[in-house]
Amino acid sequence: MAKKSAPPSREGLKAKVENPFIHIPFSSQDLGSIDRGGGGGGKILVEINDNYRQNLAKSLDIAAGHLLDEQRQHPGYQSTIIFKLRDIGIAKTHRPITVTAESGLASAGHAALNEMLVSGGRESLDKLRNVILKRNTKAIQANLSAIETIEPWTRQKRNPEGVDYLLERGRAIIRLFQYAKDDFNVSNYNGAISLFRYLGIKGCELQRHRGLPLFSVDKLDLLDKDKLEFLLTYPGMRQIIAEPIFRSSMVTSNDFNADLKAGSSIPNLSMTPTVAVFDTGVSPNASAISDWIISKDTYILPPDTDYAHGTAVASLVSAGSHFNKGNSWLPNTQCTVHDVIALEVNGSSMSDLELRLRDAVRKKPEIKVWNLSLGAQACSETEFSDFSMLLDELSDEYGILFVVAAGNYIDIPRRSWPNPAIKTDRVSSPGESVRALTVASITHADGSGALSMVGEPAPYSRRGPGPVFTPKPDICHVGGGVHTPWTVGSSSLNVLTPYNQLAGNFGTSFAAPVASSMAAHAWQAISEHPELTPNPSLIKALMIHSAQLSSPDYSPFERRYFGSGRPDDIMGVLFDSDDSFTLVFEANLIPGMRWRKPNYPIPSSLIKDGKFRGEIVITATYAPPLDPSAGSEYVRANVELSFGVLDGDNITGRVPMEGEDGDSGYEIAQIEHGGKWSPVKIHRKRFPRGCEGENWALQAGLTLRAFEAPLKDALPVSIIVTLRSLDGDPNVHSDGIRALQLNNWVHNQLPVHVPVTVQA
Repeated sequence: MAKKSAPPSREGLKAKVENPFIHIPFSSQDLGSIDRGGGGGGKILVEINDNYRQNLAKSLDIAAGHLLDEQRQHPGYQSTIIFKLRDIGIAKTHRPITVTAESGLASAGHAALNEMLVSGGRESLDKLRNVILKRNTKAIQANLSAIETIEPWTRQKRNPEGVDYLLERGRAIIRLFQYAKDDFNVSNYNGAISLFRYLGIKGCELQRHRGLPLFSVDKLDLLDKDKLEFLLTYPGMRQIIAEPIFRSSMVTSNDFNADLKAGSSIPNLSMTPTVAVFDTGVSPNASAISDWIISKDTYILPPDTDYAHGTAVASLVSAGSHFNKGNSWLPNTQCTVHDVIALEVNGSSMSDLELRLRDAVRKKPEIKVWNLSLGAQACSETEFSDFSMLLDELSDEYGILFVVAAGNYIDIPRRSWPNPAIKTDRVSSPGESVRALTVASITHADGSGALSMVGEPAPYSRRGPGPVFTPKPDICHVGGGVHTPWTVGSSSLNVLTPYNQLAGNFGTSFAAPVASSMAAHAWQAISEHPELTPNPSLIKALMIHSAQLSSPDYSPFERRYFGSGRPDDIMGVLFDSDDSFTLVFEANLIPGMRWRKPNYPIPSSLIKDGKFRGEIVITATYAPPLDPSAGSEYVRANVELSFGVLDGDNITGRVPMEGEDGDSGYEIAQIEHGGKWSPVKIHRKRFPRGCEGENWALQAGLTLRAFEAPLKDALPVSIIVTLRSLDGDPNVHSDGIRALQLNNWVHNQLPVHVPVTVQA
């Protein structure tokens, strides 16, 4: 099932510099109130009778019994229990918030989708038992009806990998519970510090922008067993895991084409943007790209690095199209490189990488695109990794976009395509970062013995989704093909070696820098915009939207491998073809209010017999508040989009169509199929038979999670909408501009500069 890079009906249609995307700035007049009706309180989901109460109290008693040992050894600290919620009770409106408050318990975040964590001492657990058995208000009954059972935060949850693995690795990351009560948190932090001193545990604190720090501790293997067992009983410890090791996402180092010399230095073009490559470093002997390495930041030296991986990645950022002449899938977007030599060839511990990355970003905040072609283990199904959350934090603090490789799956048996078999090939950490642009790899060339066809996902490229069905990867690009049995060949990519030779190679490590160079050019093209400051969310939206426009409408299964597709070239990220009309909106959202743009300008060439006939493609991205302690509820805000027809003050959604999977029903279905709580929204619909409607409108609203504090400022959202013809009508863009001028919306051109490209 090979995939073409563009739908057949649009082949030959290219973005033109005469057709820039149009920017629509935010106006406070676009906001309006929402009528949510009279409410009526929580819904009672199941009958609350004496038998139900007794069973729930029994589960609490069993959970409390499991916690007696830790409470005896650590008196005065809070123990944690789990409210296991039924599938129909996961939604915010059903949460047992009243039960929690009346019992004197404190929210301690979330674990899996159906696991609400609450903490307290013996007295609070006794109060909870009394509430379960005796309190009979409607609010309490509704709360109790959402709880299936109560479980303890067990030793297995605290130490999921087991003691032996911790001792084998020696270094660990400790996460503390973050409570909704400040005094609980102060006590928990001080208690942990005192415990570490008592046990002689040494390490460092890894600060987080929200909540208590992480602790990186070493030499656990020197701790006697009794002390380790005592550590594992500390009630305030949410989890202790072996410290992850991150490695370059390169699959092979075979030197196919190694006899080819890269040649002398390629002259550096003026006005090219810069990408920071955080990797094993560029070899001082790689003279072909020496003019493109404009700065260095060194954290490690040989023999901790051999420069192989970093040189290969940097060669694709600076001269990928040059080294792969004749490959039309590699965009001509060369960039200069800030070389950060920070990744050991045999892998680096998370805490070391965190300290280096924090320092490196602090030194160069003016560089806005950072390439990370590295990864650790596959991401969790339910929770985000600490390193991915670090990328999110740094992205917010410095306004930068991390472009991350999706990771490589190299286990046997090899993955073919299509292959619905379940494998351990989920995106690797930190590729699940919700702020990052995560890049998978597809095959770009045929060759004898190639394991995949042109347009198919490369056999090594890891798949989505991320935790809690978060759509990942975001896009895909060229990473090099694989040949039987598992080696390089004519479908692989040419990259530069540390000794200035060209070698064939493959891996998602090489798809990421191709995307990084495009993102950097997009950022630069709008960097001097008079009305708009480029930001990571906008650039990510443009890259994802461009991938949608140049790729087929993938099925949900296919999107787990392709993401939104492959962005074709930098022009398609910022400019329309003649048959398309694209508007880029700024929307500042406030909970409880809706943002709406009525009288949407529809190109007249897309109206046939009074009906809209065409395709509507929408991408929206935003940077919601995040809570590292919230587990599966890490993302704390959700944006709901609707594009449709107004009837009075009501909008009838057409994209997505009402009734599609995830658009209604239980919360878990909306999360899995409808993308609820995902900070990237992707909608696409074709109307070959037409769709009636006169007053089309675009609308968005914002919802916050339970226990999330009110926003201090409105939440910015980037929304990109493309209307395009189904048959390549060349009048769509010009008709769209005329319609826009008639409706008097304030607007301006999005790109300020045409991106600098080179001839491959």
